[in-house]
Amino acid sequence: MASRFNKKSTAEQVSLGVDLFGKNALVTGANTGLGLETTRVLALRGANVTMACRDLRKADAARQAILGESVGAIEEEQLDVLQLDLNSLEKTRAAALEYCNRGTPLHLLINNAGIMIPMKRITEDGFEGHLGINHLAHFLFTNLLLDPLKAANGARVVVLSSAAMAFATLNETLEDINWEARKYKGFASYGDSKLMNHLFARELTRRYSDEGIVANALHPGVIGTELGRDQSLPFMLVGIVAMPFMKTIPQGAATTVLVATADAYAKKGGLYFKDCRESKPQHKHAGSDALAEKLWQRSIELTGL
Repeated sequence: MASRFNKKSTAEQVSLGVDLFGKNALVTGANTGLGLETTRVLALRGANVTMACRDLRKADAARQAILGESVGAIEEEQLDVLQLDLNSLEKTRAAALEYCNRGTPLHLLINNAGIMIPMKRITEDGFEGHLGINHLAHFLFTNLLLDPLKAANGARVVVLSSAAMAFATLNETLEDINWEARKYKGFASYGDSKLMNHLFARELTRRYSDEGIVANALHPGVIGTELGRDQSLPFMLVGIVAMPFMKTIPQGAATTVLVATADAYAKKGGLYFKDCRESKPQHKHAGSDALAEKLWQRSIELTGL
C-alpha cells in the first residue's frame, strides 16, 4: 500500500515494480531539480516522457544526462523535448498545439515547473509572475491538452502545490488577484499561486473525472533546488542553515511519482499529499468547491480560453 512510504522514501522506491511501458508522460520544468528526477524515474519505469522546458538547449543537455547515467536502462526514444515558455500564454498555446498534433494519448501530465521570487515580476501578458506562470499558464496548458488526456482512457494530472499556501491572501471574491492594488509581498503571492494550484486540481477532477481524468496536488517538501535561486540573501542564508534538514531531490520527487503511478490513485482525484501520504491542505479555503469553480471561471477569462 502507498501508506508504507514516508518523507524519507525516494522516487525510485515508491515506484518499484511499476510498469509504465506504453504510457506517455509530460513533465513541465523537466531539465532540473524535481522535474529532472521525476522524468528519469518515470522513464526508468518504462514511460515515454516529454520534457517540456523553456530552454531547449538545457532540456537536451538534461536528456543526454539521463541517458548517459541510465547505463542502457532508458532508451533514447523514451525521451523527447518540447519547448514550453510559461512566461507567455501565446507560447504556451503553441507548445500545447505542438503536442496535440502528435496525435498520441497523454497518460500522465506533471505540472512541475514554477517560480518562487521575492520581487515583483510581470509576465509577457501583464500578469504577476506567480499568478501567470505557476497557475494561469499551467491552467491553459492543461486545458489545451484535454483531448490527448481523454484519449488515454485514464489520465492523471499531478500538480505541484506547496505548504506555502498557508501564507496565501486569496479571498473568496478573488479581489486583486493580480496584486495591482496592494503592496506586493513575494511569499504571500507565491502562497496564492500554490493555493490556486490545489484548487485547480480539485476543479479539474470535478469537471473531467467522468471522462477519465483525475488531478491531485502535493507538497514536495523543502528541498534545495533551483527554485530558490532568486531569493534574497537572508533567505538563502536561512536555507544554508536548514540544508541538513531538507529532503534530497530523490526524496522530494517521491510524492509526485507515487501520486502519478500508485494504483490507489488511478481514479481518485481532488486530493492533497505530502510525504507520500494523503494530507490536509494548509489553508481555510483549500476545500472550497465554490472558490475552486470561481477561480476556474476567472482563469478562463484571464487566459482567453
